[in-house]
Amino acid sequence: MYVCRNCEQPINSASVVCPYCGANQSEPIPGEAPKSAKKRSAVKLAIAIAIVVLGIWGIIWFALPLRFENPRPSAEKSAIASLRAVQKDLATYQNGAGSFPSTLETLGEPAVQAAQQAMSGGYGLRYTPGQIDADGNAHSYSLVAMPRNYGYRSFYTDQTGVMRATRDNRAATAQDAATRAQ
Repeated sequence: MYVCRNCEQPINSASVVCPYCGANQSEPIPGEAPKSAKKRSAVKLAIAIAIVVLGIWGIIWFALPLRFENPRPSAEKSAIASLRAVQKDLATYQNGAGSFPSTLETLGEPAVQAAQQAMSGGYGLRYTPGQIDADGNAHSYSLVAMPRNYGYRSFYTDQTGVMRATRDNRAATAQDAATRAQ
């Protein structure tokens, strides 16, 4: 049951006119907003909230690029490319000097760039010259790319050019299985 707005007597909700005082129940009460205006303002508020939420989502989407792809393949590919670049520089050095350098710094800027490329993919390069002869020359070396992330492959190569890898949480060695480098 509803109450008449004018005389406050109980009336049927379907009544358009109060049977007691004759007040029209379909007219809005002075000072009260009509119900349709309330519905429209609620719809406008919902649309405004949706626009704000979509705007924030759009800003986040473009300002903070989300990564949905697995970064491991590109990181491993970067490490392999770095190893190949250093290998090439070591071979060039060996052809000219007859031995391998005692440190990678001897190779100069190309080796530094290769190491930086490996670091950008989450890898560190480690160069170890082989046994030094009486003249102070190394005729072999080992080169390892060690990941900083668990689950990434560790890579090993030497003067033979064979690339070896392991997923174990350790540096790859000459005893690990050869891998097809990409």
